Amino acid sequence: MGKGCISKVIPGDNHILRVEFNTGSVLLLDMSHRLDGLRFRPLKDPEVWNGAVTNGIYVRWKDAELSYDELLRMAYEEPQT
Repeated sequence: MGKGCISKVIPGDNHILRVEFNTGSVLLLDMSHRLDGLRFRPLKDPEVWNGAVTNGIYVRWKDAELSYDELLRMAYEEPQT
């Protein structure tokens, strides 16, 4: 498998995750409404949230991770305002 599609992740205020892709596209994903679930609850801790990293395929915070496909699915499922 190649290096991946995700070039950079930036955890922002109000649990908005900025995901930059190798294509130059940018995704702003609101994670705030997912923090009460067991999987993403640790992201409420600012130290964990701000520790987001990527290997190009996954976004990781200590024990939580999101794949490229999950990021796209979550973006598609985001409520439209």
